[in-house]
Amino acid sequence: LTRVQPACAAAVATFSSNHACRAQPSAFYNVAADDSIRTSVVRMASCVPCLTSCPVRGRRSNGSGAGDRRLRQPSRHRVAAAAAASPSSPPSSSGGGVVSGWDLSGAPSGLVLSLARELEVSWMTLPNLRDAPCAPELKSVDATAPDGDPATRIRIENLCLQTDVFRKMHLEVAWGLGGLEVLHCVMYPWPDVPCPIFAADLVAFNGRVTLGIADASPVAPDLALPDAYVEVSASLRAQMLALCAAIEPRPLPEWGLAILSPAACVCVGPPKEDAEYQHQAVAFSGYARGLHAAHLDLAAAAAVAASVPADEGASQYGSGPGARLAAQVQFCEKQLLNDKTRRVLERSMGSELARRYMTEVLFDVTVETPLGPDERL
Repeated sequence: LTRVQPACAAAVATFSSNHACRAQPSAFYNVAADDSIRTSVVRMASCVPCLTSCPVRGRRSNGSGAGDRRLRQPSRHRVAAAAAASPSSPPSSSGGGVVSGWDLSGAPSGLVLSLARELEVSWMTLPNLRDAPCAPELKSVDATAPDGDPATRIRIENLCLQTDVFRKMHLEVAWGLGGLEVLHCVMYPWPDVPCPIFAADLVAFNGRVTLGIADASPVAPDLALPDAYVEVSASLRAQMLALCAAIEPRPLPEWGLAILSPAACVCVGPPKEDAEYQHQAVAFSGYARGLHAAHLDLAAAAAVAASVPADEGASQYGSGPGARLAAQVQFCEKQLLNDKTRRVLERSMGSELARRYMTEVLFDVTVETPLGPDERL
């Protein structure tokens, strides 16, 4: 909290001491001194339901071992799973579980890596955290085109985790291809849990962020969100614009219009002029970080509420587990229409491995996906 304006820091500290289960200082970084923004931030925090079962959030990562911008020496094979490498992340969680780590030792330092570390640390505090299924050859990838061109080399590291709230929490960091850096995050709740899908991407080239998108993607037919998500996203958007009023929106792809939220989706494309100080990229990162933090708590609250028998005739967000599963299937089907991602992966990994990566790791929901943790195979 040392980087927060003093008045806001005092309000947040008081709030956090009374509600330790969701003390999230990262959501309040770099808040402007304006009273309306302070009020908006505190109001955002106060709308998050308090769960006595929530653990206290973990300490922030120091990002150690991640400053080397050079790619490691390539394997003798064109595609090599790097699962045997020693992970640079701790393989255990404070939530009591033991989970697999990942190796980000060669990832370039910058906003992509720092945001990935923050999300990782927050996940490690979740109760009943465990690994989600992921084939070793897809979890850690070191791939180069058949002709051996070093400009086609790509490194991909994935965290694939699961809790009693989220069927799959996927966090990907990729780098290579002559300077490309990518963070990709999708959190699929169990369809039994009445809440949206959190999704975020941050793309940079040689350290300069060129694309950022974050959303609470609806699982309701009319693309509506629960009221709490609408309030949080509005407050975070106001905070983002207070930090950088000139933030430059980027149009959504046509395939995204059917799955992304009109209320919560923020998509930006910082121009070259933003490269030196990255004001727009930093402001967007604050939005993504805050929406993610709120989603962890709101989804947990939704899971608790769903476990309590509802009054007869009471409506539930997303119209029930079957309808929410169908919405998650549509989310994946639309994302798989992204030919740009497919082409980038195919260039280095080949068409078959790229297909498996996209359908088994990135967007894996099908009609056979279990509705809740009790239905796991």
